[in-house]
Amino acid sequence: MAKPRPARIHHGEIPWKLPDEAPTKVRIRRLITRGRHGSELMLGVCEMEPGEETNRWSSLPENDAGAGEHWYGPVEETYYCIRGDLTLTWDEGEICFGPGDAVYLAPGWHYRLRNSGENTAFFVYNMYPSQE
Repeated sequence: MAKPRPARIHHGEIPWKLPDEAPTKVRIRRLITRGRHGSELMLGVCEMEPGEETNRWSSLPENDAGAGEHWYGPVEETYYCIRGDLTLTWDEGEICFGPGDAVYLAPGWHYRLRNSGENTAFFVYNMYPSQE
């Protein structure tokens, strides 16, 4: 790939990955990726309906596909909630968050995310290193 260049990406320009295509089984748009932009940091958005829940995924260094339904490897993620109420469950507890909250997902754990509110949730996420 050529040298990465600055870019403007509007989320509406990228089609949704529907739950049956997405690694965590919810609607996502991966906006900035290694494949399209040469970025090691992936940026995306996610929309979840009330009661909708992801599968369980892992960010452990070794592939533990039996323990998690999806394995990313040792990645770091952040979420920034724009709309809705969400609950992140991890190996040692839960984190509830909503509009204006940022959440850090450290590598080395199993996670699951659920829309615990009564409205559609929308949040921005990033992941390092990029998965695409």
